[in-house]
Amino acid sequence: MHVPGAANWTLFTAVGSALAIGILLLPAEPGAQPADRARVGILGTFGQRGMRPVTAFVQRLGDLGYIEGRNLTVDYRSAEDKPGRLPDLARELVRLKPDVILTLGTSDSAVAAMKVTATIPIVFALAVDPIRDGLVESLARPGGNVTGVSSLNADLDAKRLELVTEIVPGIRRVAVLASRIDPETPNLIAAVDSAARARRVQLHLLEIRDLSRLDSAVSEAVKIGAGGLLVLGSPPFFPHQPAIAKLAARQRVPVVSGWRELPEGGGLASYGTDVLEMFRRAAGLVDRILKGAKPAELPVEQPTKFELIVNARAARALGLTIPATVLLRADRVIE
Repeated sequence: MHVPGAANWTLFTAVGSALAIGILLLPAEPGAQPADRARVGILGTFGQRGMRPVTAFVQRLGDLGYIEGRNLTVDYRSAEDKPGRLPDLARELVRLKPDVILTLGTSDSAVAAMKVTATIPIVFALAVDPIRDGLVESLARPGGNVTGVSSLNADLDAKRLELVTEIVPGIRRVAVLASRIDPETPNLIAAVDSAARARRVQLHLLEIRDLSRLDSAVSEAVKIGAGGLLVLGSPPFFPHQPAIAKLAARQRVPVVSGWRELPEGGGLASYGTDVLEMFRRAAGLVDRILKGAKPAELPVEQPTKFELIVNARAARALGLTIPATVLLRADRVIE
């Protein structure tokens, strides 16, 4: 897989060098008839730390019979959290004439691809509201050359705020970590603000553009006396969940986000969809398109499974007791 400017690392570090060079032959599903040769372009805002979803996507294509180096070529272009680079990268990908383009990260990625091609099929992943963003005409009948998988993060962020108020007794102020580079941020904030008013909780917004400043944002949450920190479900934050968990633990701030990587890294809790599963489902859509399906007729897929993960060890370190009502709902409790 070609990744400009990243010659010293490979997509497949997590799955072994054998797969990286395409010699691990994975069986195709019964009845699968992959193309003689497929080319998939990937356009996103994630950098190296956000490659796990892309790995899951390519692995799933392997399950479906598309083996990189044999009958699959993958070209990846990342804006490295700089959305302004997306238009040029989209044009670069289109010049390679891929059969399908996968876009990931913020909706800007899909929009950039749409602006340079109306014929190459585009499959998005993690879009919050593809209709509002102008990616599709409807979820059932997308129209045009675009379909994909939606994350529903606006609705889920409201539930994550409720989770903070359940776990932290008497909480009155919650700091909200928001991304200035995600065009969906205003909609995510609106959903959380509505939930906060219903819970009579005051929000303190921490908007950052430079993700290297996460430490100062967490420190500010402490300074303003927030009883908890909510990380909005913006794709730019996904690769930074372990770092956020460590910063919050160091500052003794209860933190909740949408990704399991946060409690697995020492944060308090997460509630959301399985991101890797969403990318595997995106691979299924790409497979169908490579076999002749039209994006206009492939309904946008939405999450069907939501995970609540609680880190009881982190709760004890913060002097918190996880309510029984939360533990009973949890899909996993980290002890």
